[in-house]
Amino acid sequence: MLADRGLAGAIEAAALLCPVPVEIGIDLPGRPEAPVESALYFAAGEALTNMAKHSDATRAWVRLRHSDDVLRLTVGDDGRGGADLAAGTGLRGIERRLSAFDGSLAVSSPSGGPTELTMELPCALSSPKISPSCGTA
Repeated sequence: MLADRGLAGAIEAAALLCPVPVEIGIDLPGRPEAPVESALYFAAGEALTNMAKHSDATRAWVRLRHSDDVLRLTVGDDGRGGADLAAGTGLRGIERRLSAFDGSLAVSSPSGGPTELTMELPCALSSPKISPSCGTA
């Protein structure tokens, strides 16, 4: 699905499978390289899975934007909060996946919620005449 529909379409499809209603907001005028698309897609999927399993949320949101050569993915929910990078393997896995591309994960999840995970990857998008360049060092 990722290869055919791109990152935006794949994230939209993943959100449809989530048992919690997910509002999607995507502004992505081009495509990142395939490895970066894959990293963000799987990070978004892991974040949605964690939210559905642990948050007791009634709604969630996913925002994907590209500006100033940075891809920024935010996954949030109205659940009980308390997500902690040090407390489990799911968030650490997301962090490791992003760090392979010089990316980062920020977690805001006070007790009582809401929770927001913000993932950022340095990345230039492709256009019809320009090759993509993301996460290369």
